Amino acid sequence: MADVHKPVHAGTRWALIHGSYEAVERFAVNELQRTLQRHLPYVMEVRPGADEAARRERHLVLTGTAGANPLLGELVSRGLLRAPEGVGGYSLAVMDSPWGAGRKLLAVCGSDPAGVLHGVVDFSARVLTARVAPDDPRELRRALDEMAPLTLSEGPAVANRGLWTWGYVVYDYRRYIDNMARLKMNMLCLWNDCAPENAAEIVAYAHSRGIKVVWGFHWGWGIEGLDLADREHRRLTREQVLRTYREEYAGLGGDGIYFQTATEHKQLELGGRSVASLACDWVNDIAGALLDVDPGLYIQFGLHAISIGEHCRDLASLDPRVSLVWEDAGAVPYSYDPAEDFAATPWYVPPELNTAAKTLEYSRRLAALRPGAEFGMVAKGWMKLRWGVDFEHHGRFVLGERDRAWIRRRLEERRPGWDRVNRQWLRGFPAAARFYRETLDCRPAGMTVLGLVEDGMFEEEIQPSVALFAETLWNPRRPDAELLDLAMSPYYREARS
Repeated sequence: MADVHKPVHAGTRWALIHGSYEAVERFAVNELQRTLQRHLPYVMEVRPGADEAARRERHLVLTGTAGANPLLGELVSRGLLRAPEGVGGYSLAVMDSPWGAGRKLLAVCGSDPAGVLHGVVDFSARVLTARVAPDDPRELRRALDEMAPLTLSEGPAVANRGLWTWGYVVYDYRRYIDNMARLKMNMLCLWNDCAPENAAEIVAYAHSRGIKVVWGFHWGWGIEGLDLADREHRRLTREQVLRTYREEYAGLGGDGIYFQTATEHKQLELGGRSVASLACDWVNDIAGALLDVDPGLYIQFGLHAISIGEHCRDLASLDPRVSLVWEDAGAVPYSYDPAEDFAATPWYVPPELNTAAKTLEYSRRLAALRPGAEFGMVAKGWMKLRWGVDFEHHGRFVLGERDRAWIRRRLEERRPGWDRVNRQWLRGFPAAARFYRETLDCRPAGMTVLGLVEDGMFEEEIQPSVALFAETLWNPRRPDAELLDLAMSPYYREARS
């Protein structure tokens, strides 16, 4: 009987051979298949293994870890591919295949599943859409088949890289998280008045993209008349925090909690004591009780520098199990306007920190404040809530299930703001890159940087300034021109369903 399955497209074909098709690596394989498929007129094979004939006859794309994908393991053991290093690290190579004469090989090897994803998106952003992009669409297949040799081996400079936002302005949590993954981000902090009804689903989806979820709720923030020096106020807050954690967040499978207490003001002292020392006692008491309930809980303490100032030394006795996450600690990259200097100081930038140089010096001190502890911060300068227009507190709700047509309309409504922000960041990002380089030079035990991107329809469109932020956190030691080139990759600007 004659074989009716005759190929229409002649020539050597590509096959994608993965080590795993689960969780984070499933997204990585799908993402790589999607970007490669645009170059090919035929349906590319995607499968978990390749026999000897396939290895000899096909151009190969290999993804996974060296342990899960035997072909990657062989390349590493033969010295043809560098072993990836560190959490989230990857090695990537384009080379002639060692298994078939005249055949090409693309290898993306991660140190872990997150590293596989990081390698895939870096290949998509830095190589495929930048170097393999002929003007003539008829040349796409040939350009892919004739890729030049290449080697990359990288890992993240900043350990935790992500976004901070009120949860209710995440309008499509799946696409929001997918875009974070495409920017090699790995932490999302969601602040809510109440835990969303679908919170557990959000955590599971984020984990499938290699992203940790930190739930934010107040420990007295926004409560009128709260007195940090009042023991009864502290007791009532402790009970509220324990109850909220037990009833709303303990069973969600999240990766930690973030809180703020009464520090978003310019009053540095209360009742003869510094706000820093009062907050330290307050947090040690409440966090200690919470850690008795859940000893392994990761806790972030969001602290506004405008309330601390030179009293930051009073925080040295903070429970070492609690991470400090600084806000409003000066000009770029803390300020709502991404400016290096402020002639007329806004309320959220202390006069003594109104230049990039002063801000950097202060943060170097903060990074060295608690030896052995991580340094955390919330970076600002992007879209934020319209507090006086449409913000209001909420009850129980479903997060991130809005209509896409509505999201698109809202993006167009807010686009003038994004245009202004993007222009400012394209001018001023070298100061932010220097900030991250020199803060890392202080060698804190770890570093967490969360960008405040709220109500900006990030799920619909990755803005150049956010891509620039993500690339800077991944490796701020790159030349500024290279960071800018990467941020402008067509990969980040693609429209996705």
